[in-house]
Amino acid sequence: MTSPLSTAEEAHKAVADRLTRIMEDADLSGARLAALCGWDRSKAHRIIHRKTIPKSVDIRAWCAACGRPEEAEALIETTRTAKILYVQWSQYLKGGLSKAQRSTIYQETRSFRVYSCGVLPGMLQTEAYARGILRTIRRFRSLPDDVEDAVRARLERSDATLQGNQVSVLVEESALYMPMTEHPEHAKQLEHFLSVIGRPNLSFGIIPHMSLRPVWPLESFYAFDDREIQVETLTAMVRVTNRAEVDVYLNAFAQMSRAAVYGSKAKALIRKALDTTEE
Repeated sequence: MTSPLSTAEEAHKAVADRLTRIMEDADLSGARLAALCGWDRSKAHRIIHRKTIPKSVDIRAWCAACGRPEEAEALIETTRTAKILYVQWSQYLKGGLSKAQRSTIYQETRSFRVYSCGVLPGMLQTEAYARGILRTIRRFRSLPDDVEDAVRARLERSDATLQGNQVSVLVEESALYMPMTEHPEHAKQLEHFLSVIGRPNLSFGIIPHMSLRPVWPLESFYAFDDREIQVETLTAMVRVTNRAEVDVYLNAFAQMSRAAVYGSKAKALIRKALDTTEE
């Protein structure tokens, strides 16, 4: 499985490699280039070895010092793209939790594929469960308290997503046992799953504990049509847009789908989890 960071890493590597070739073509050393740019002598070395991501002004100065100013803008755009593909949560959520629920990609997508290894899928969350997870995120990331607005926005987004679109969800059985709310609210979330299984536009599969694994454990991800994957890591939201990498995720989803159970078998696993909320 391709690393979710690889698209952004490859973009940064492409910029560093191109800057290195431009420097070598100009017959300059890293120390000499740094001097021409007015930098600390080690800065060029850090950029070449991707210890430092160059800013736009750095790229322009580098290209100008090498006599290739016309190369700067394309490299700057590549760096900007990499930053869009790998967005730290502190940056992504700086406008608040409610703003993050209003991403336009949901409105532009007709086929959703969701794999969840822990937190239950946002588009199928009850109000209480959504409130629980959003409160947890707010506390963990020390964000302003706009949880109630974020809950409303998430529920509105979910309603719109489930209207006429094709949604395929895969949930690890273990995720059924990870409450993000008090047990009565978690039980209502599981009961909600029982109520939605069987909808014509929703495929809901559960991968049992002891199912033979076709793919090693992955982090939760969302697939938006066949054009973008969003992977949720602890520190960042990673967007995968390279078609070859998107296809790897879609292939993994297809293989895991075959390891899942559906319909009455999925309901039986949910009811088993429900029993534990009463203990």
